[in-house]
Amino acid sequence: MAELKILYEDGDIIAAVKPAGVDSEAARGLAPDMVNLVRSHLAAGKGAPYVGVIQRLDRPVSGIMVFSKNPETAAALSKALREGKFEKLYRAILCGVPEKAEDTLTDWLVQEKKGNLTRTGRKGEPGAKEARLMYRILRTEERDGQWYSEAEIRLLTGRHHQIRVQFASRGLPLLGDRKYGLPDAGDRKYGLPAAENRLCLCAVRLAFPHPKTGKNLSFSIDPPFSL
Repeated sequence: MAELKILYEDGDIIAAVKPAGVDSEAARGLAPDMVNLVRSHLAAGKGAPYVGVIQRLDRPVSGIMVFSKNPETAAALSKALREGKFEKLYRAILCGVPEKAEDTLTDWLVQEKKGNLTRTGRKGEPGAKEARLMYRILRTEERDGQWYSEAEIRLLTGRHHQIRVQFASRGLPLLGDRKYGLPDAGDRKYGLPAAENRLCLCAVRLAFPHPKTGKNLSFSIDPPFSL
């Protein structure tokens, strides 16, 4: 059973760390998910409390999430998210080295109805949404003939699988990404031991205004991987 690591809690919100492999929302079956972990923490014999999911992370992605304890807070936080008042910073390991050490990537992404996939498209294409992010390369390293880059990524929009698709479309798939990258990305063939055979993407910083006080809250963690 996954344990809930809480970074902050008050009467309206909870900021917690989602481990890789745990669903953001309520999952079917017996697999752990963040909603039920937060609900169990809040319940304390009081039944099923309200838990509002504000932003989501893909199942294989680890990182910081914020949850609301009531519908009013959920509405306020969701509005702030839509208005771009959330600052979201990620850390990732790329298979390869970008031409530029710092850059802004812009694409038009189309989410497919089948297969839980997103692809790059073109402006004006039905379903295409603009996706923008900024990155900077923190360090690079060669292992067994393969170059890797550790990148800090700032999301400017929040599209389905955005980081994974934008880098993969440029020949820089995230390490461990079997959906958009190499079929066996992350195993010993590509330089990392089996223990690190995971998607190397983590939401390391989340900042947003408190829905009631307006005070800016900021939370940071270290990623569970590095070069």
